[in-house]
Amino acid sequence: MEKIIVHIRPLNWTQGEVYSMAFKITGEQPAVRINWGDGTIRTYYGQEIIANHVYPKDETLLFIIEAEILSGQIDYCDSTGADCSNELVDFSQAPSIKRVDCDMFEKVIFDNPALETLSLRLSLGANYDLSKLPNLKKLVFDGCDRKMKCLDLSNCHNLEYLQCWCYNTPELQLIVPNDAPIKYIDISGNNFSGGLLATLHRIIEQTGGEIVGEFENDEDDEE
Repeated sequence: MEKIIVHIRPLNWTQGEVYSMAFKITGEQPAVRINWGDGTIRTYYGQEIIANHVYPKDETLLFIIEAEILSGQIDYCDSTGADCSNELVDFSQAPSIKRVDCDMFEKVIFDNPALETLSLRLSLGANYDLSKLPNLKKLVFDGCDRKMKCLDLSNCHNLEYLQCWCYNTPELQLIVPNDAPIKYIDISGNNFSGGLLATLHRIIEQTGGEIVGEFENDEDDEE
């Protein structure tokens, strides 16, 4: 039985008590059971599900959410909250998932061989290991925190589209395999080293693709 686990702390802001999860599930009689971590357990039915839950506005409280797929296979998950501190989301127990959206998580755990499309927006952690996504084709990554250190795509040999926006992360290390068939790279906001830029350009030259978003002084950095 596939499962997604989330750790959150609701912030004391307007609407901060509401947390949402959205799913697309294939197969017969699709259903997901969500334990919201505060004693509430509910089952939701349908191929497309949007589940909402209300929490107290108290950032000292940690809630662990467990969403289990009771019937069918999970195709897509959007794990997102309102004004919550999103500490962790673990997709490693949902091996059939193909598409994921998640916002503002400090830690994300993946071990998903079927995942093809991933969006990680406003990510606030230091390291994001995506190396266990061998079939990832499209990544949209938005990391806006100075503590960001590493985005590991070392085993993503099928990556075709990479958008990596990191406006406040001057030390970000991006690890990309040389044989990735990337056709489009957007690195807006990044002041990458000359060596990394050279690697990205080699990949694009091999695929006949396009790279956008370089700083004007990148050529100086490569010298």
